[in-house]
Amino acid sequence: MKRSCLSYYSYDSIGNPWVSGGGAVRDFEMLKRFNKAHVDVTLYVGGYPGFREETREGIRIRKLGGGKSESISRLTFSMAANIRILFDRAKIIGNSASVYAPILAGILRPKRFYAVYHHYAGKHAVERHGVLGWIPCLLEQLMLRFGRSYVISNATVAEKVRGMNPRAKVFTTFNGFDPGLLTLQHRPANPPFILFVGRFDIYMKGLDLLIPAFAEVAEQKEIDLVLAGRASQDTLTKIRNLIPETLKNRVRLEIAISDERKAELLASCLFFCSPSRFEGFGIAALEANAAGKADLVTNADGFRDSLALGKTALAVPIGDVSALKSAMLRLIEDENLREELGRSGRERARAFSWDSIAGKEWAWIAEFVLKGDI
Repeated sequence: MKRSCLSYYSYDSIGNPWVSGGGAVRDFEMLKRFNKAHVDVTLYVGGYPGFREETREGIRIRKLGGGKSESISRLTFSMAANIRILFDRAKIIGNSASVYAPILAGILRPKRFYAVYHHYAGKHAVERHGVLGWIPCLLEQLMLRFGRSYVISNATVAEKVRGMNPRAKVFTTFNGFDPGLLTLQHRPANPPFILFVGRFDIYMKGLDLLIPAFAEVAEQKEIDLVLAGRASQDTLTKIRNLIPETLKNRVRLEIAISDERKAELLASCLFFCSPSRFEGFGIAALEANAAGKADLVTNADGFRDSLALGKTALAVPIGDVSALKSAMLRLIEDENLREELGRSGRERARAFSWDSIAGKEWAWIAEFVLKGDI
């Protein structure tokens, strides 16, 4: 029997040099499981220099739009995706929603369309972009108030959407991780180092807070800082400018690391630190817990979903550099606390499985998006 088709639209994708965040990882983990068990999947992503269309683990990956800059790439993807969705004949249409590559056409096809949200931008867009930030704020309101079906990996955002759009069907989900991290053996480094892993989004991830806090810690302790993830050349330049000259040899940037290298860093770091101003779910922090490492994060919504603050991680107020510095020193000096948080984190992380999450998510899609017609 011929299988149904799912068209999934996401500007972000694994390998995108401008983004390639945790949302892209989650999308692919879900889609490859849907493709294997239920439907044929085509993933439409934003184009970028060097992009090649391919079929990966059964998923056809095709590009929409493109350009030499991120802004042009996002704009052309958004325009092409909105037009294509109006004529898409797939049984199911999904969208990994982004206010910076907005897709509104799904509102016109509510019976077959669902949107996946990783975080709520809100007025953070204005704080980042000034007056122009009100444009994505308005688009976000339209996307959340007039859609029909949402998958949201943040419990706080899910409740917000239920309040904004009472008629919508909202499914609260989670993220998973590589189960191999649960058996990762610790290998202390010399000198010891604090680790950040993630997309180098300076504002969202609070890297402009992390580096100054570390600079004060480094005056008292012989410890390094490793920032690992993806970044554009422009972002790398900005980050390097944040690092004091006296710390150039103590802050290491590792770009586009492999999964194997990430595991090595998690195995050897002292603890993981991510002072995000806002967060969708916090996959990297969950991965650190799965590797048996303590986390130092903010009390952002997403971390409250991925971690048990106070039991698997220390949490500080968002934007508080002084509190961040104090918590860093506490974890550096208290080995017993680090081990307790890491041990509790690893045990809790066992409950997160991509297979389990995908199974529950597909059951919801089949019931509310397809109405059981699969």
